[in-house]
Amino acid sequence: MVRQALTLILAFVGGFLAVGAWIWAPQISSAVSNLVSVGPPSLSLFADANRVGRPEVAPVIRGCIAKMLELGPDQKVEPSAAYSMFKAGSMQANVATMLGKSDRESETLTIFMAAKWGELANCIYAQDDRELCDPDNRAAAIEATTKFFAYAKQTEAAKVAIPGSDARVIEGFADRLLLMLKNHRRYGTLVAADFSSFASPEIMRIMREEKQTRDICKR
Repeated sequence: MVRQALTLILAFVGGFLAVGAWIWAPQISSAVSNLVSVGPPSLSLFADANRVGRPEVAPVIRGCIAKMLELGPDQKVEPSAAYSMFKAGSMQANVATMLGKSDRESETLTIFMAAKWGELANCIYAQDDRELCDPDNRAAAIEATTKFFAYAKQTEAAKVAIPGSDARVIEGFADRLLLMLKNHRRYGTLVAADFSSFASPEIMRIMREEKQTRDICKR
């Protein structure tokens, strides 16, 4: 049942992104920006403006969104609109959580969003380490990581039984992301101030305990 629901959600979101991202790009990019603020804040309110840019225009987003949706090279996807619509797909789970609503559909969507944010975050970190020297790429990494761990935490409280395969996927994403976060903390590409106070304890523990050993962004 859960897997069938995930398949339907993926087909809907994927089709919506693939078709709508380039048709309604200018309108949706601005209209959604006010809606997607519901849920875990993605960036620190105190982050240096020169360090953290805009995730929706990050160069890494174009390639990762295309990879996630299995788009061919000839398909045009406006990354800002695609990313905004991907974030809009999180709204139902966010609103349900805020209202204290707990039902099979909302919890299934939460599981789905945890998996997709984990996939996006892993794709971003799979790039060359110096890609996070770009403020926009750094912002995308921060947002995807923050949202993944927020949704992963919500899945732990879900009453819907998570299929073993889905649980292993989410757990695998978490393990890899924590390892890569440690590396980027040591490299100086990510620091504690990049994240908001709402970031998960796992993230902030790494930012606090790991020490920077070099700055790979300095030429």
